[in-house]
Amino acid sequence: MRKKGNSPSVIVGYGHAGRDLHHRALRDITGGRSLVIAVDPRPAEVIGGEWVPDIRGAVAELWAAGHRVADAVFHVAVPPNAHRDCMEQLLRVGAQRFILEKPIANTIEDAAYLVDLAEATGSVVLPMSVWPSSRVTEAAEELVASGAIGEPVSYHMEQSKPRFRRSLQTQGHGSAFEVELPHQLLLALHLAGSVAEVTESRGWDLPLPFGRLDRMGGAEVELLHTSGVRTTLYTDLASPVRRRRLHIHGSEGTLVADYPVSGDDDFGQVRIAGRPVRTVVQDAPLTRFIEQAYEHFRGERPAPRSDLALHLESMELLDTARTAAFAASGTSVPQEAA
Repeated sequence: MRKKGNSPSVIVGYGHAGRDLHHRALRDITGGRSLVIAVDPRPAEVIGGEWVPDIRGAVAELWAAGHRVADAVFHVAVPPNAHRDCMEQLLRVGAQRFILEKPIANTIEDAAYLVDLAEATGSVVLPMSVWPSSRVTEAAEELVASGAIGEPVSYHMEQSKPRFRRSLQTQGHGSAFEVELPHQLLLALHLAGSVAEVTESRGWDLPLPFGRLDRMGGAEVELLHTSGVRTTLYTDLASPVRRRRLHIHGSEGTLVADYPVSGDDDFGQVRIAGRPVRTVVQDAPLTRFIEQAYEHFRGERPAPRSDLALHLESMELLDTARTAAFAASGTSVPQEAA
């Protein structure tokens, strides 16, 4: 039985992320038994909650329900270029507890500003960190800690999927580096620690029946961590199949972790290569992250695996890799993933 969350929730931005991700997760966690206020200038139907057009309206609803603003959890799900202004407005009305949708900002400068802002105000800001909160990741870490593959030597992460139609219809990404690699970079930093150097980076075009779509075909990045471990990140957006897979190569074997590839089937698997036994786990990492965040706000557990500084480091690495990949003219041709 899931625990009932007592903190009221304010979802600022009730588009896809706010409505279909954050609010859906809250309904799964609480069964719709806690106050949810959705803030959006566009009128919206809020299942089991209230809609208000602005932050002032949310404050009024909280007070009317007998809640202090500081007791509410604010989900910031507006577009990334509005995160800075939104956080400043919320802090001015007394908000102190935040779940911040990713990416945390549109630019590295704004991300660094948010890191400083949280520190200066003493507020708790938990940016969405899905794969570090995954049960598949946890199961993989437990196997590594048991010594099943010896000492980790290198990591290989792949998130591939066919993304032709969405790439043609959406102008939100300038290259394949912005689609899946941000998730992979956060997981790489969580598992293998800080990065000393981006050793290699390349990107390529998306092939189409009538031509090519610049820089949207895929990307590959190689990292050298300060520990000496190496990580390869790979994404193919022209892949005929979906794959979310992590290899951890150790001194005595290789661990293979397969994450759920969609919301249609929320089960993942972890196994040691060459062995018939596999561990199957039910995995809803976004919901789990939000549940852990609320437990932390209630003082019931440490913060989930989420940190503004880690997200800033990930953005800086992504910028370095993207710049290096497209510094030379032309694009490279993808090779099969390991």
